[in-house]
Amino acid sequence: MACRKKTEVHHQVPRYLLAAYDRMENHTEIDGEGIEIALRFMHLALEYGVPDSVNRDELVVLIESSCVELDREDHRSLHESDWRMWGQQGGRTTLSRYGRSWFVQLARRRWRKISARDLELVRTKLLSREAAPT
Repeated sequence: MACRKKTEVHHQVPRYLLAAYDRMENHTEIDGEGIEIALRFMHLALEYGVPDSVNRDELVVLIESSCVELDREDHRSLHESDWRMWGQQGGRTTLSRYGRSWFVQLARRRWRKISARDLELVRTKLLSREAAPT
């Protein structure tokens, strides 16, 4: 019996371009942050050959039509430099959303310094602190 190679779908126009577009469209203030968000989208659009004047529906079509099937290892090697960026984005979001205490406990769980049960107890404790009147 022959082994079949595992394949994955790769978007030549990445899906995170849509998220950058949405951030740009949803930021209503014309301020330094808004300009930075718009420039980030324009930089990504230029990098992937997408006109910066594209509307959301056109962008969705471009992303979906850019799908190709690649060998799993080839796909993962294409994204080798992206893993760190994606991890940092998730970490920053978690940190800003839940705070330093929770972030530290997640790290301790990842390093197997605490059990899943301990993490749940910490979560309950942190949530009770949030709910307590000041």
